[in-house]
Amino acid sequence: MTKETADALIHFAQHNLAQNGSIWFFGGEPFVDWESMKYIVEKAHANRVINRFGATTNMYLVNENVIDWLKKYNFSLLASIDGTDKIHNKYRVLRDGSGTWDICWKNLQLVMKKTGHVPQIRWTIQTTDPEVLEETPEAFKWFLKQGFNNIAMDFVYEVEIDEDLLKLIKQLMEKLSQILDTCYSQEKWVFSMMVRDAFHAITNKVRTSWRNRCGLAQGDIGVAPNGKIYPCHRFVASTQYQVGDVFTGFNPTRLRLNEEWQKMPPYSQEPELCLKCSFKNACHGGCLAANCDVCKDIHVVPKTFCLIKQLNVEVFKPLILKHQGFIQKNLHPTGRECIE
Repeated sequence: MTKETADALIHFAQHNLAQNGSIWFFGGEPFVDWESMKYIVEKAHANRVINRFGATTNMYLVNENVIDWLKKYNFSLLASIDGTDKIHNKYRVLRDGSGTWDICWKNLQLVMKKTGHVPQIRWTIQTTDPEVLEETPEAFKWFLKQGFNNIAMDFVYEVEIDEDLLKLIKQLMEKLSQILDTCYSQEKWVFSMMVRDAFHAITNKVRTSWRNRCGLAQGDIGVAPNGKIYPCHRFVASTQYQVGDVFTGFNPTRLRLNEEWQKMPPYSQEPELCLKCSFKNACHGGCLAANCDVCKDIHVVPKTFCLIKQLNVEVFKPLILKHQGFIQKNLHPTGRECIE
């Protein structure tokens, strides 16, 4: 990002950001361009435009100098770590194919030591990999032993799955539910997206969550390095869904998208799955950018998302009913405990 665009971004934030809003950096890997991040944060902070910042990072470049800077600006991190070394190193690799676990884990430990803060883990489960599905519960237990209690674990939905994979996914969920049951019985809170989703599906009386899902550039926006504005960070590769730029502001597409979204709730790629869906009252339509990638329409939800979410409710329902009061007390009232 050029300084001209960064200045325009700061100016845009000054006139459009909510009082409690934040600037959150994403990628790719945002710390590849740490100089741009520093320029935006330090200038916005010095001019009292904003003092809340964060980043989603794979932790590979978050070294000691970076951490000292993060601490100075009270910077939040969402750490993209996909399990322990065996799982993480299958997919989080360098160009030569070597794994990144050792460096990422060392940097994550350093963040905790120097800041006193335990970052949230954003854990992506490779849905079509049986080995990952089998290994994930033990890796989850290991993270709990290391002091992590905020683990945003979710599946890849832009894939096709069969009955064999669904059985493995169910076994994974059952093991996670058993682990969480032990924690909750001891009044030890551990955040889980699976628990959150099942809780809202069971306790919501009507389906309203889809109306405000993602905001579609009303609550959050994604800004590309060239200053163009999109409904969220996942849409940045899109040309169809550009809703403005930081130099001139929003364009009419922003309102048109929301008007179209409000008229009709999202529905499954296989619509009959909606008829008896146990997840319906919590269904927010999934990731709208993923809907576009797979189904070419923000309203059409990939079948894989539907199957996994219904299984999610089935498996976690006994846990929810057993610990409903404890879960309700600890869940954030908006249900948005993580950047999705």
